[in-house]
Amino acid sequence: MTSRTGVCSRPRRAALRCAAALVGLAVLGVLAAGCSTSASGSSSAQEANYGFVKDAPGQASVPVADRKPAPALAGPAVSGGQVDLAALRGKVVVVNFWASWCAPCVAEAPALAEIARRTAPQAAFLGVATRDSKSNAAAFARARSIPYPSLYDDDGTVAARFPVPPSTLPSTLVLDRQGRVAARFTGEVTYSQLSDVVNQLIAERP
Repeated sequence: MTSRTGVCSRPRRAALRCAAALVGLAVLGVLAAGCSTSASGSSSAQEANYGFVKDAPGQASVPVADRKPAPALAGPAVSGGQVDLAALRGKVVVVNFWASWCAPCVAEAPALAEIARRTAPQAAFLGVATRDSKSNAAAFARARSIPYPSLYDDDGTVAARFPVPPSTLPSTLVLDRQGRVAARFTGEVTYSQLSDVVNQLIAERP
C-alpha cells in the first residue's frame, strides 16, 4: 500500500528507504537556502549589536546612524600573500564567507566575480574561505577566475567574529566606506540583490 504522501510504502522492508527519502528531501530544502556547517554558537547577540533590520528573506540592512565598525580581518590568502581589510578603508567592501564544498557558494560565485569587476575601484571584494582545505579553496578560486583574494579561515574562528550565522554558508556582508557593517545576505545572493546594495553604498556621501 502506498502512503498518502506517495513517498513511503507500507512494508517494513521499505521503512529504512522511506526514512532516507524523507531525510533527503529535508536536506535538499536546506541546501536550497544555504549550506549547513558543524559550527556551534549563536549570532543573535551579534545581530542585536549590529542593528540589522530585515528587508527581505535572507537580506538585512543597518540604518546609517546605527552602523558599527566591522571586526578586524587580516591573514594569509588561499592563493598566497596576505590580506587586510583595514587596507580597503575608503571603499565599499563586500566580505563573502564561502567554502568550495558548498553548492550555493558555487552558484553565486559568478555573480560576485562580475560585480567585483564592474564596481572596481569604488568597491572591493574579499572572500573568507572557511572550514575548507587551502588547496580546494585555491582550486575553486582559480577555476572560476575569482578576481579578488580570499583569506584562509580553516577552523571558522575568523567567521565567528563576524555577525553572520555560524551554521550557514554562504553569508555576505557589505561595508560602507567607513568600514561599518551596512548590509548582510544569508544564503545565496543574486546579482541584482548584491549589485543594488553595493551601488547604493557607492553613491552615499562619505
